[in-house]
Amino acid sequence: MFADETTLSLLPPVRATRAPRGRTPILRVRRGKGPSLVGWCCYPPDGLPKFLYRMVPGSVTDRDLIRQLPDVHRTFDPTVVLVWDNLRSHRSRRMRAFADRVDWLTLAFLPPYPPDLNRAEGGLAHLKSGPLANLGARTLDELVIVARQGLRHIRHHPALLNEFLAATDLT
Repeated sequence: MFADETTLSLLPPVRATRAPRGRTPILRVRRGKGPSLVGWCCYPPDGLPKFLYRMVPGSVTDRDLIRQLPDVHRTFDPTVVLVWDNLRSHRSRRMRAFADRVDWLTLAFLPPYPPDLNRAEGGLAHLKSGPLANLGARTLDELVIVARQGLRHIRHHPALLNEFLAATDLT
């Protein structure tokens, strides 16, 4: 299983703009930081891949991740190998103590910043370059609704998850 976090923002990832010839395109948006999103890209050895996600208000902390891990564990095999980057909350004392306390969790860390290896990051990038690209949401509620629709799309298309994994050249 791969995990990654991102923060949703009212400031959209702009992919394309249009304006009449000779005029500079202007995109007016409200600034605002929305909830954080944790994506879990799961590849069980004997089943279809699954994408789980959880939204949390504000920034993601090690406490948020520790609260989510038992839910993720119940969805899959008795053992979970969790692969993620070197974010401080992933290597915190609290997280290490939690991993030592449970017998079903093994933590594995990627090199310092390898976005091309973390497939959960691929899922979140797919969300930002798809449904959230150029979205000028007026409210955080609108942003969350569109994000959830995009996340459900990823969740219901396991072939996308296989493409995310294939892009890493990992087996």
